[in-house]
Amino acid sequence: MNMYSQDVDSIADQYVTSLPISVLLIDDEFLIGEAMRIKLSSETDIIFNYCKEPDKALETAIGVQPTVIMLDLVMPGVNGLTMVKFFKSSEDFRDVPLIVLSAREEPELKKKAIALGANDYMIKLPDKTDLIARIRCHSERYIYKQQRDELIMKIRAMSGQNDDGLSSPYLD
Repeated sequence: MNMYSQDVDSIADQYVTSLPISVLLIDDEFLIGEAMRIKLSSETDIIFNYCKEPDKALETAIGVQPTVIMLDLVMPGVNGLTMVKFFKSSEDFRDVPLIVLSAREEPELKKKAIALGANDYMIKLPDKTDLIARIRCHSERYIYKQQRDELIMKIRAMSGQNDDGLSSPYLD
């Protein structure tokens, strides 16, 4: 590791909040929730959260602050695509990666979910290796973005800049 990387790492350690990988699964089928919990149980750095009732999804998401949301498309009383649109239009969760889960491989449904803002589409029940890889990929990208934004705000505050002031092109 070169000296520049060490400096950046030490600055990041000092000024950036460390976020754990936190998964929120929203699915009305308890057995799916339990199967996903079991698949992720060996991953000690992944926190698994489960919401069985779609009408409590927002409340649960606010409480657990997920780094990735996994969402079933077919649930009683709510259309999963509507929930995708809701989360992606929410100020608090628009940047949180959303993985849609479906029992069916339907290209049109997949296309619609992605068009509404879903970041990924998986068939239930996904292979453990694929599931973990996708959760890590989406979560780590989200965490790095959150940390980058936090560091930029702190650097601007330290240099006396605000969001309306002139900024360095390196901070954008």
